[in-house]
Amino acid sequence: MLMIISFFITNFTNFLIIRGLQGFWAASFAPVSFIYVLNVLEKKHHGITVGVINTGFLSAGVLGQLLSSSVNLFFHWQAIFLTLAISYIALLIYAIKKLPKPQIKQEKRSLIQLIRLLAKLPLQKDLKKLYFITFTTLLAFVAYYTSLENFFQHTLSLSEQAIFAIRAFGLIGLIVTVFSVKIGHRIGFENTIIAGLLLSLLGLILSMITNIFIIAFGTIAFVAGIAIIIPSLIHLLGVKGGENRSLTISMYSFILLLGASLGSGISIVSNYFSQIVTLLFLLVGSLIVTLLEKRQLSKR
Repeated sequence: MLMIISFFITNFTNFLIIRGLQGFWAASFAPVSFIYVLNVLEKKHHGITVGVINTGFLSAGVLGQLLSSSVNLFFHWQAIFLTLAISYIALLIYAIKKLPKPQIKQEKRSLIQLIRLLAKLPLQKDLKKLYFITFTTLLAFVAYYTSLENFFQHTLSLSEQAIFAIRAFGLIGLIVTVFSVKIGHRIGFENTIIAGLLLSLLGLILSMITNIFIIAFGTIAFVAGIAIIIPSLIHLLGVKGGENRSLTISMYSFILLLGASLGSGISIVSNYFSQIVTLLFLLVGSLIVTLLEKRQLSKR
């Protein structure tokens, strides 16, 4: 569907309408990809695969901009969507020919049953705290990069190339996502989330120092923290979701993307430092929720 509608973007009006449709269909990819991995691959491969998918999601925001900027430089803006459509065709052919089919048969439920189950999931005691952390995590990620871009562009007056270079530099932090599940098994997944939140908070504190080099290292710390939080959340939700694991992860993906969509709204806060402080309070809230959850688990 993404492949088909990308061909029809020819003017700004079509752009607005079709981008909305693309967002609708693209939002279905995240839950399906995680559920597919859990149903197709052996359990020992779940961790590394989820980590790689997570790395792809987080890096796409920067790498996608590099692709679009490069295409726009040599052609025109419509060519960006033609390039994406061709990419989707290639991925579709690969998926049909190479991806194995799930052997696990899912229980059939009516649409009403699915809606009722999905509505109850965020209210379940074992899940609602994890969903809260999920919401704040990607909201903070998107808001952080939005704040940085505005600060670099309007306050420091950096060039687009310099802004992109600093943003790309932060992606070094994504390397740790490959080891996130191993870290989780070693120190516990709740402790891994705590470590990730502390690392992201450190990144935010460093980003308050108006030195480009310190901010650059702050982006690495921030991204590394987010990168180890998300796989740990997926693991815990998969475990606590039980027989409703697929729906639990689907709701996780919805809440994650909802947070990402609202993240750009951080720009309404007056200035860069106020925005960073807002994110600090947001992640401190998630840290407190995680610590409370860990405390309750230790009492059981």
